[in-house]
Amino acid sequence: MGLRTVQPENWIELDNQYPRFHADKAARIAERGEKCIMVAPEASEACVELLKELVDYLPARYPSLFRRTACGIENLWSGESFDISSWTGTGTDTEGARKAMEMAARLVQDDLVLMMERPDDQYYLVAGAVLLPGFWRLTDKFGMSLAELHTSGDVPQYQEKLHKGMYNLFRRLRSTQMVGRNNYFIQVDDSLAWSWSIGSEDDETETSWSTAEKNRAIEHHYFRSERQTLRRLPKTGAVCFTIRTYFEPITAVAQEDYVPGRLASAVRSWGDDVARYKGKERYGEVLLEYLDKKHQEQVERGLDLSREDDCRAYPF
Repeated sequence: MGLRTVQPENWIELDNQYPRFHADKAARIAERGEKCIMVAPEASEACVELLKELVDYLPARYPSLFRRTACGIENLWSGESFDISSWTGTGTDTEGARKAMEMAARLVQDDLVLMMERPDDQYYLVAGAVLLPGFWRLTDKFGMSLAELHTSGDVPQYQEKLHKGMYNLFRRLRSTQMVGRNNYFIQVDDSLAWSWSIGSEDDETETSWSTAEKNRAIEHHYFRSERQTLRRLPKTGAVCFTIRTYFEPITAVAQEDYVPGRLASAVRSWGDDVARYKGKERYGEVLLEYLDKKHQEQVERGLDLSREDDCRAYPF
């Protein structure tokens, strides 16, 4: 799973892309909020707890962006103010809980998901504010168990290598610990919210890489990476899953030393199942040709390949 420990102060990452994410989320809430923010009755208390955790955390971690108020929190950048004083976090008020998830989503760049354990000892997706998912729809996944979330998406080798470890992680995760991981994809359009190249977000049929135009020019290739964190909320016991997306043109990330060679090597290392899952057949030829060219240019200008391991130690 590629898990690492995340220190509590690093729970949420904000950067200079905050204005774009904030605007995109606001537009998505206005256009299709009912499809992107969903809450089951059993998750109402957990939604309010998550919002209150963020209201406490953000002003302490980012005091130049947020200010704690007597009734909630103020976003100093946007001028938004959120009043949470009337929310007790009890009962099954799904509309109130949905508003809590919307407020939480407006505060951060992450998408937010809550998983809760049911009597069958399985964890289920019971709440989410998933506004910038790229390749999946909350309406398709809402209410699914942890295993169903991955098998329905044809995640390679989930049953063989990931299922047991992931189940044990959710079962053993304590409220005093936080873990994180990163993944990456190649996208062949420039939409942060929804990758329209794999099909329409409103098409009820299954989306597929087969609809994507093959071998688009490299200028249409984007590197999409998710920073995911998992933590258990202390009062309700719900597991909070944050998904922070980093989205940059391949032509930009390939300017960094060692990156073209490393990325080309990683893409070539994919097995057939991973390659199908990530859509390599639609872009692999153009992508690898470009990365190889950029890598060669770096070598010719004197890049010291023997120092790669030292350089790639950052940021983790």
